[in-house]
Amino acid sequence: MTPRPGAAPVLTAPMTSAASSLAGWTAVVLAGGPGTRMRSALPKALHPVAGVPMVRLVCDLLRAAGCTSIVVVARDAIEEIGAAAGEYVRMARQDGGRGTAHAVLAAREVASERGPLLLLHGDMPLLTTRTLLEMAGRHVAAPSSLTFLTAYLPDPKGYSRVERRNGKVHGIVAEADLSPAMRGAPEVDAGMYAVEAEWLWRALTAVAPNAGGELALGDLISLAVRGDGVEAYQVAETAEVLPVNDRVDLARAERILRDRVRERLMLEGVTLLDPATTYVDAGVEVGEDTVLLPGTTLSGRTRIAGGCRIGPNAVLIDTTVGARTSIGASTIEGSIIGEGVDIGPYCHLRPGSLIGNAVHLGNYVEVKASTIGARTQAGHFCYIGDTTIGADVNIGAGTITANYDGVDKHRTVIGDGAFIGSDTVLVAPVTVGTEARTAAGAIVTQDVPDGATVIGVPARVRSSVSEGGRRA
Repeated sequence: MTPRPGAAPVLTAPMTSAASSLAGWTAVVLAGGPGTRMRSALPKALHPVAGVPMVRLVCDLLRAAGCTSIVVVARDAIEEIGAAAGEYVRMARQDGGRGTAHAVLAAREVASERGPLLLLHGDMPLLTTRTLLEMAGRHVAAPSSLTFLTAYLPDPKGYSRVERRNGKVHGIVAEADLSPAMRGAPEVDAGMYAVEAEWLWRALTAVAPNAGGELALGDLISLAVRGDGVEAYQVAETAEVLPVNDRVDLARAERILRDRVRERLMLEGVTLLDPATTYVDAGVEVGEDTVLLPGTTLSGRTRIAGGCRIGPNAVLIDTTVGARTSIGASTIEGSIIGEGVDIGPYCHLRPGSLIGNAVHLGNYVEVKASTIGARTQAGHFCYIGDTTIGADVNIGAGTITANYDGVDKHRTVIGDGAFIGSDTVLVAPVTVGTEARTAAGAIVTQDVPDGATVIGVPARVRSSVSEGGRRA
């Protein structure tokens, strides 16, 4: 398996001017935006990009950069956002929506009173650890009160513009206050700030409400200019700072992030025969020399070892796959697949399935909450539900484990080396012993002893192993 650097697929190698780590920093992530333009009951921070909630992508970037002190500020759905954000996270509630500076103030009780702080937004899923580390390094090296991120955008509409005099930052101007000369200015405040905690908490008390009654975090820049100065750091790729405000932005971010995921996998030794039609979530890991065929979708916490062949049109969700396994156009959810397994097309493995090494599942095999032992084969048209199957078992075509009696689910147990004939129905709860056999079409309603053969409807024992080892 490839090591997991964090759910977000990013380049983490810093430039020379970057900080080596965000250890010792506290990050404040603003995730309280209502997301009105998303037109959704789901809080904006919880909308997924490449299968991962935006707030989790941002927090994973921080963790990948070494930050273990993260404060997430939200207005609603506090528990849900906290659960999505992951480890090392403390939550702060913003009462009301009085702007970004007000949101940061809400974090004061749980954030640090001293030391460096990084302030950023939870709707910027395209940031990279490189940018976080480089900006932190710039702030540490500069004597200024505040370092902020800027970007040059071809279409800066909607952003506050950076005002410079003789090349130095003089302040920022909100779009509503732009003069005609500045309206086309391309340098914008990208909304990420590095500050010292002691300076920040003092400065926030001096931020005045704007015309809409909100406290804007960007006003810190003007305060820093009048104090110890401000440092601007320009992001290398403008895509990193593009926020997600509506479904169009969401689709754009999805496209960019999935391109990064595919590129990362290929650089790590994974073959994608048609990258454009291969969909891999940001939290997925794939080992070297695995081949992903067109139409394949890998979602959630899926982990695939090396040397596998997946697809075409396979769908794997929260599934772990061992080395040298082949999976055709099947759907697999919440399952663990061993090494050297062969799963053909049109199979459906539902959550809780555990498939042993060198198992063969042919086509149209459905498995649910079952364990299948090593080298067992189920070639065609089977339903295996709530079942424990031993090693070296043959499951004949058309076999059904009748696990539901209309009220409760019951388990079926099949011992090592058993042979289940075609069209057998095993009416649970029932146990088929080691090296036992069922004839074609048998309806098994009673336990089958070790070594016995049963036939008929209902099935009855035809032969069994005597004490001397011969069939009676």
